Amino acid sequence: FLFLTTISNNNLMSNLSKNFQIKEIKIQTNSKNLNAIILSHTNHLIHKNIFLINNKILLKKLENLNFLENLRINKNYPSTIVLNFRETKLLAYTYINQKKYFVGENRNFIDSNILKNDKNLPIIFGKFEIDNFLNLKKELSNQNINFNKINKFYFHKNKRWDLYYDNNIIIKLPNQNISNAISLYKKLKSNTEIKSGAIIDLRIQNRLILKNE
Repeated sequence: FLFLTTISNNNLMSNLSKNFQIKEIKIQTNSKNLNAIILSHTNHLIHKNIFLINNKILLKKLENLNFLENLRINKNYPSTIVLNFRETKLLAYTYINQKKYFVGENRNFIDSNILKNDKNLPIIFGKFEIDNFLNLKKELSNQNINFNKINKFYFHKNKRWDLYYDNNIIIKLPNQNISNAISLYKKLKSNTEIKSGAIIDLRIQNRLILKNE
């Protein structure tokens, strides 16, 4: 009886093990281009026991794919892992040590060899932290400044920005009180026709200097 019970238990465990092996990894995303990359980092899970997969550990590993946002992992028992995420929005591009990187909305520098981009992104010059850029972008958005009209940003060592518009207008911002400076620019824009090639210098607090080349 003990022998038969042991055989029965072994068969049961074997069947359970097979039934709960991962057979499929489903990817739900806004970007089909990345499926192959994601699968190459998760195919090792196939045939593993779904109960033994630790979601937190897997999430940590996938964080290395720094073009992802809102990554979630769900288990559909008995044998399917579902990955939900979206590709981060690309805001600009820059060069670090002569290599091109995209600036992601998720606060990451993303190797340009990984992602395809068909949008006309602005370029950023200078050594900057992504938060520096995102804070500037937020301020421009708050004051209804059209970000898409800017084709170049330059970040200076004293932590201030120059904005280069596609109509050759340059705006020189201060390193403090950017909000006030942009408000001055908006007043000028609403009352004066700004010609192509103009330089708007806002570096001195509460002052605006307009130069037309």
